[in-house]
Amino acid sequence: MGTSGKPLNKRRVVSLLLLALLTLLLVSAVVVHVTHGTRASHTWLHLHGLFGVMFIVTGVYHMVYNWRVLRSYFW
Repeated sequence: MGTSGKPLNKRRVVSLLLLALLTLLLVSAVVVHVTHGTRASHTWLHLHGLFGVMFIVTGVYHMVYNWRVLRSYFW
């Protein structure tokens, strides 16, 4: 339950998580580009890969939770 006593809306949580992960992907991509060739770039490259995998998994959940709406767009 949320702080207002309402149950959490899974669609809202997944959508916001997707937005947060997209932002992290963009930031980590810029940092990897700027720190290219340094020791720090290796760490940021791994973080960028982790954020990418999390983004894909969350994207699949997003499609599952919104399947009915997505299907109505195409059929």
